[in-house]
Amino acid sequence: MSEILIVDDMASNRYILRSLLEEAGYRVREATDGLQAVDAATEFPPDLVLMDINMPVMDGYEACRRIKQLPGQWCLPVLFISTNSGIGALEQAFQAGGCDYVSKPFHQLEVLARVQNQLRLKELGRQQAKVQLYQSLFQLTAGIAHEINTPIGIGITASSLIHGAGDLLASAVQNGMLGQRLLQQQLTDIKEGTELVESSLRRVALLVTRFKELTRDQTELPATPFAVQKSLRKLLQAFTPEFLIARVNADLGGEEVTLTAPESLFLDLVQELIKNSMEHAFKGPGEHRLSLQVERAGSELLLIYRDNGPGMAAEQLAHLFEPFFTTLRGDARHCGLSACRIHNLVENNLHGQLTVTSPPGEGLCYRIRLPLQPPL
Repeated sequence: MSEILIVDDMASNRYILRSLLEEAGYRVREATDGLQAVDAATEFPPDLVLMDINMPVMDGYEACRRIKQLPGQWCLPVLFISTNSGIGALEQAFQAGGCDYVSKPFHQLEVLARVQNQLRLKELGRQQAKVQLYQSLFQLTAGIAHEINTPIGIGITASSLIHGAGDLLASAVQNGMLGQRLLQQQLTDIKEGTELVESSLRRVALLVTRFKELTRDQTELPATPFAVQKSLRKLLQAFTPEFLIARVNADLGGEEVTLTAPESLFLDLVQELIKNSMEHAFKGPGEHRLSLQVERAGSELLLIYRDNGPGMAAEQLAHLFEPFFTTLRGDARHCGLSACRIHNLVENNLHGQLTVTSPPGEGLCYRIRLPLQPPL
């Protein structure tokens, strides 16, 4: 049974709406102003809000904006009911995050029909998201099975090699046939087998760690304002020892911009970009360079990240964000989930957009656009 929060400073309006909705089978709660509505939605999120506009303490526009900023409530349907029927009021209502608008005096059947329609749309959206989640899980599960089976298979083969070498040595000792050459050969086989087992175990451990990171990224964190350049400057300072060892010159340019988002996820994103460059782009002698450019583009933050690595061919770039794709296949230290996590952080966690290009001879260039304020 769906629960609806009625927000109106007029007791008569709340009574009419409560009677209508309870008769239709809905649970109902009430609030007499916008601030009460925010508190009510914070404590127990409803399935839908019927919101008046002109109220004491806090009006409906501001209440809607604040409710939409609550963790997990950006898709909560807010239906405005008001005597303000002008175009300006309608525009403000939808800009605040409203999904529909009914003018007072209202027809009860119209309100009920609009409530039912919004709840149906919400349920359809939830079902569609669930289907997409299951499809993603099936694809990820298949990828996990393949990626983990490979090192496990190698480990089993290596274990058989060690076992066989041990049996041969035991037999040679028992029969008094253990010579220096045979001993050296079997010890070499055991050493190689042990290294294969260790390498396989390291790869499995790395996969598990990366999966944990992807899972952790799904946790909703509060969005707070922070100075982007100041935050990036501290992050680059933390990388100083690694930059010195790898001969990396890091440059931060642009302007100071305030972003309202989970700062830890933003820093995870940039850290993942830097680590990706360190592991894939900065190989061999010579000076390596990376740059971060911060700009404000209207209501968005534009972050441009570049490195001077070898870049990627167009056919490789097309697969960059696919799970388990890597140009270092066979290296146990790389599992192909770094770029996938970058894409997930930008588009799913920070609600932004990401494009990557690789101009000939210029390495990779990431252009990341993030909304300055969290979406309603």
